[in-house]
Amino acid sequence: FMTDLKNRIIAGERAAIAKAITLVESSREEDIDRSHLLISELIKSPGHAVRVGFSGPPGVGKSTFIESFGSFIIKKNFKLGVLAIDPSSNFTGGSILGDKTRMSEISKNENTFIRSTPSRGSLGGIATGTREAAIILDAAGYDYIFIETVGVGQSEITAANLVDIFTLIVGPGSGDELQGIKKGITEYADIFIVNKHD
Repeated sequence: FMTDLKNRIIAGERAAIAKAITLVESSREEDIDRSHLLISELIKSPGHAVRVGFSGPPGVGKSTFIESFGSFIIKKNFKLGVLAIDPSSNFTGGSILGDKTRMSEISKNENTFIRSTPSRGSLGGIATGTREAAIILDAAGYDYIFIETVGVGQSEITAANLVDIFTLIVGPGSGDELQGIKKGITEYADIFIVNKHD
């Protein structure tokens, strides 16, 4: 089963990619063992993907920016994978998984794979299985993998350790000089984007 799934992922089969990501996100003991086996095989067949992390406070426009920048990338015939982490409610445990609705144009393109995942209480801005999902998309031949964190504050820097380029999106007038001195997430950013400056 694992060999078949691995071969289908490497061939870029979307259903196999989705199945594998579901496997690495599962908390069932049986699935955890199978996902470890799958990932240990896939890392032997690495792709060439550039991983880019997008982080920033809630409502700053991360999904909208990814829609715009993603459109630019796929128009150049690159394959784009997007892993969007959605916050889970501490009260109900549920997630809306609505980021995809803000990426309506790129989600229609066959060269794009978008996966919304609930954070399920994971700290650091990402979800359980995000690292493994990026490995799956890389092995499947995607050129760029975008990881969009939940809306974060100053200390959620886990995503920076998963990517080649870490981008922090901020709104205009986001704090004073003291915010820069306090550092935290700003120390990890390779690129700063000021969004909604209108």
